[in-house]
Amino acid sequence: MSKPIRVALSGSGFRLGAHLGALQAIADAGYEVVELAGTSGGSIVASLYASGMSLDAMREMCMTLDWSPMMSFSPWALVTKQALSSGNALLQFLQKLTDGKTFADLTIDLKVIASDLLTEKEYEFSKASTPAAPVALAARASASIPIVFAPVAYGEVLCVDGGCTDNLPASNLTVDDVPRIGIYLESDDAPLLPGAYGLKTLAPRIIDLLLASNEASHIALDSKDGATIIRVPTGYASSLDRNMAASTRQRLFNDGYSYTKAVLEQLTASAVSLP
Repeated sequence: MSKPIRVALSGSGFRLGAHLGALQAIADAGYEVVELAGTSGGSIVASLYASGMSLDAMREMCMTLDWSPMMSFSPWALVTKQALSSGNALLQFLQKLTDGKTFADLTIDLKVIASDLLTEKEYEFSKASTPAAPVALAARASASIPIVFAPVAYGEVLCVDGGCTDNLPASNLTVDDVPRIGIYLESDDAPLLPGAYGLKTLAPRIIDLLLASNEASHIALDSKDGATIIRVPTGYASSLDRNMAASTRQRLFNDGYSYTKAVLEQLTASAVSLP
């Protein structure tokens, strides 16, 4: 008999394989995910899984997909959208994979976290707050890296990347007797020596720095509230590498799996030892 669990997935850029490895470890340990919360790249994985895409299909996609067409840069987008990319290709791709489902259509409780530019606060897409919202639109909003992707308008909000307000949304998970875990992809990049660097080198570090600005306090509060945070070191992979080497993708999957498996085994052992 499967055991219920609630899972939060952090921002990840294109390091999605680590989240897939974590979800595979959760499934292999006999858990059933009853609630998912995701931010940015984590929201894409969470949205596809909650929409019914199998882990095998998701893994095959993430092991081979070149994300470049979803991130094509356009001077016209810069003029009209104040961003390097309109994000339309990414939205269409997500709409296809989620089969156009809305939050009301889902059986898994899904919460997608974005940041509202108008209020400068976190915004949650969910069945309770936005039942008619397309899941694909929410994921596209949550993954709207500032300047890179155009903001997403929905109702009375204007959304950019959820990592600007909460890069690991474990606090959005329901608090009850069901275990809660957060999969946190750490960007443990080594310091650079002083010198002149191009945008290819600096852009991922700027994004990682942006996302890290609020992580420490959120993680501390989540842990205090009883969530288990699983840290997966991923500094060897760039968050903006749209077409990673197969070996890097496999390493991300393996690390997500092994770190999550180890923590779940500890949780199981602790539960067994309780009187």
